[in-house]
Amino acid sequence: MEHTSSRRGPAFVRRGKGTRGTQHGDRTQGVQRIDRAPRDSRSETSFDNAPRPSRKPPYMKDGGRSDRFSRGDRPTPYGQRAQGAISRAEGRPKFDQRKAGPRAAAATSWENVAEWYGTHLSAPGTYQSEVVWPGALRMLGVGPGKTFLDVACGEGSFANLIVKQGGEVVGIDAAPTLIRQAQNKHIRNSEFLVGDAANADRNLRDRKFDGAALVLALQNINDMTAVFASVSRMLNKNAPFVIVLNHPAFRIPRQSSWGFEDERKMMYRRVDSYMSENAIPMQMHPGDAPTINTTSFHRPISSYVTALSAAGFAVDAMEEWISHKESTSGPRAKAENRVRREVPMFLAIRGRKM
Repeated sequence: MEHTSSRRGPAFVRRGKGTRGTQHGDRTQGVQRIDRAPRDSRSETSFDNAPRPSRKPPYMKDGGRSDRFSRGDRPTPYGQRAQGAISRAEGRPKFDQRKAGPRAAAATSWENVAEWYGTHLSAPGTYQSEVVWPGALRMLGVGPGKTFLDVACGEGSFANLIVKQGGEVVGIDAAPTLIRQAQNKHIRNSEFLVGDAANADRNLRDRKFDGAALVLALQNINDMTAVFASVSRMLNKNAPFVIVLNHPAFRIPRQSSWGFEDERKMMYRRVDSYMSENAIPMQMHPGDAPTINTTSFHRPISSYVTALSAAGFAVDAMEEWISHKESTSGPRAKAENRVRREVPMFLAIRGRKM
């Protein structure tokens, strides 16, 4: 999920370090706080409680292997393909982990919460499964005969959806535990590599892709310009590059919060700062592991568009996605549902390789 940041660090250069922070960091001076659930930088928990961390994701409890791919207890080594993966990959140069340098640091913040994140994504009704992934697949134009790059692929959930729609996929992530989870799923027509997206083209220099996605991870990436440039060099002409973010205008850690105005019976989103870029430490699950942190990098929307243009992309689509959830009871249900419709949670930007 992240490369060149505290969540991943430069995967082949340095080890990431956790940072200390406070629980989801919303500033609430002058407003009444209504969202008290811990919040992470990949999912919104404003009206609902986040799932508690688990020591092992459900799909790993029974080994997570199918008969077709079972070859003992050891997962596919990092940087290698499982047999049968990428059916049309013959003749392509292979990723050489030895040339890539040291494997990604295990001490990065998302490495530390990898098992919790896999459990969270396996729960039903998440924002990812109901809002983010369907929208990203549509904007990518996934279909048979195309090969896609899943940047900061995590444990492979989005890559699996690409394959189900007929595409092939290469996923890259700097967290070894997340890549191991993805490999253990044995998704057909896929391969998952431990690596840094900021220089992935160095190791995949002769690979070309029909599209790329960076889903709910860019806000955790420090050097996004290096990542954009690397992805650009690996895409075919006119190929789409879809990035999905927690909305930068409304979901700014420590600089935005929910409030409720009693006189008008209306809920609103307060934004205290937007234009200033900053790095914000985030506690992932304060009650259970208060010392485990990630870092969220806030940037205004113009920064993303400018960086895409500098990397050789022309922005041809931008969408804002709202929550799929609905309050059915409670004195503020009407206000909560209204604000869900009016304040978008996610921003999706699509650039095309020029």
